[in-house]
Amino acid sequence: MTIAAATHTNGLFGVLPLFALLLAGAALLRWNRRSKASVEPQLDQLEHDLDLIKTQILLVTTDILPGCRVVKTIGYVESLSETEAASDREYRIAEKEALLGLAQKALGIGANSVVGVRKINAHYDQAGSQWRVSRVAYCGTAVVSAK
Repeated sequence: MTIAAATHTNGLFGVLPLFALLLAGAALLRWNRRSKASVEPQLDQLEHDLDLIKTQILLVTTDILPGCRVVKTIGYVESLSETEAASDREYRIAEKEALLGLAQKALGIGANSVVGVRKINAHYDQAGSQWRVSRVAYCGTAVVSAK
C-alpha cells in the first residue's frame, strides 16, 4: 500500500506537459501567421517595383539580345539580396530584391539592358543556430542596346 501511495501523482502534474505543448503549438501558429502577414505586402511591393523597372530595362539570360544590337558594353553588374532567407517566402523576397537591385544598378550606370543574367545562391549555417540561411545574388553584363 505504501508503494502505491508513493507512485501516485497529482492530476495537475500529469496535465502540465500537455498544456505546455499546446501553448508552444499556439505560439508557433501565431508566429507563422504574423510572418506571413508581414511578408506578403513586402513581396507584392517588390513585384510591383520589378514590373515598373522592367519597362525601362531589358533583362535576359542569353548573351545576345533578340531583335536588338549591342551599341556599347558598360560592364559587369551584380546585386546581393539584403534578406537572409530561412523560409520559402523569404527566399522569394531575396530573389526579387537581388533582381531589382541588379536592374537599378544597371540603370544607374547608363545601361538599358543586362545580358547574361545569372542567379547565384549562397547557403550557409547561421552562427549559433540550426538553420541554414540563403542569400541570393544576380549578375550580368550591363549594355546599351538599340533596335
